[in-house]
Amino acid sequence: MGADVKGYNDVNDYTGNPKRLFVVDFISSLISYLILRSRQTFFFSFALGAFIVNVFEQLKDFIVQRMFWGRGSFYRTSFHIVIFVLTLMIVVSGISNRLNISAQSNGLALNDTVVGRKDLIYQAGTAEALSVISENDADFEVYKYVVQQGDTLSSIAKIYNKNITTLVWANNLPSKDAVLKVGQVLRIPAIDGAYYAVKKGDTLEKIAKYTNSNSIDIWDLNSNIIDYDNPVLAEGMELFIPNGVIPTPPPKVISAGSKPSGGLIVPSGAFVHPLLHCSGWSWSRGFSGYHGGVDLSRAGGCWINSIGNGYVKKAGWGGWGFTTIIDHGGGIVSIYGHGTGKFAIKAGDYVKAGQDIMYMGNSGYSFGTHLHLEVQVNGVKVNPEYYVKLR
Repeated sequence: MGADVKGYNDVNDYTGNPKRLFVVDFISSLISYLILRSRQTFFFSFALGAFIVNVFEQLKDFIVQRMFWGRGSFYRTSFHIVIFVLTLMIVVSGISNRLNISAQSNGLALNDTVVGRKDLIYQAGTAEALSVISENDADFEVYKYVVQQGDTLSSIAKIYNKNITTLVWANNLPSKDAVLKVGQVLRIPAIDGAYYAVKKGDTLEKIAKYTNSNSIDIWDLNSNIIDYDNPVLAEGMELFIPNGVIPTPPPKVISAGSKPSGGLIVPSGAFVHPLLHCSGWSWSRGFSGYHGGVDLSRAGGCWINSIGNGYVKKAGWGGWGFTTIIDHGGGIVSIYGHGTGKFAIKAGDYVKAGQDIMYMGNSGYSFGTHLHLEVQVNGVKVNPEYYVKLR
């Protein structure tokens, strides 16, 4: 009998239809709920928006009505207030920038940073003290920087966004790689350029031609000491040359007539043969567009000497095998390549012209025992024979 009764079980419900799955019921209820909440959100947002619009319309009506009540006086007053605030903001911003109140480095000496003239005001003693411009002040700013531990010319130039050569010329430094001392005070012009000491017989035109500048710019940046109607230049007068350059002085070439055992005492900028102590060497290769130096060879090698006075920047493995690099000042650097690894000096040493530095070899990219000699001026390779009498 129980088998004949068609009752409720796991597969069919009491109606005899397949059971509706629970997931379908849940999705249907969720959709109905989201539709309801969306309608409520829409109507609420619409009501809030209408309320805000109504408030602004009433506020606008009040302002317009108030302007008419005052026959335009409210409008004029509001306009004047806005102009005053904008003018005040511009003036304050200009003063802040002119005083350079926000220092970019701890080495910036704020108490005497600006020693030149600005367009409107200049700093006198502290960032807060303002005084009237004097006609005797320079037409550009000059900053003072106190060298800190770890500073280099490159890092300081980056702080002030200036060319390294500007710092070199402004402080009479020997080269871009000059070693700075902690506490050393550097002057940094606000404009890239160079200082020039007037020599006897100089004129603005001569100086402009020598420094690759122009006389009008020179006068304009030095108008506090130059009378344009009567531009008489006194010997020793220091002029600032905007965007000018100081050419490297021509070298004093000394022939290899003597062969001393030690270093020679020669004037700054004078150079000697790099193989003073070596006999039987031969000329292998000269300077060209694809060969940045000269090659001097000798079977078995020999001692190589420095071509001039200077500081050793490198004595070790480098781009030319075992290499020595010497800074002679004035932007002039000599490079000696392909040594054996036997050095008579080390980085940081001061050497004299003719002093032994390393032994000739065949290291690095080389196909025979020889010296590869390079001379660079301000980072540019030049023919060594312009500086040294080699043959």
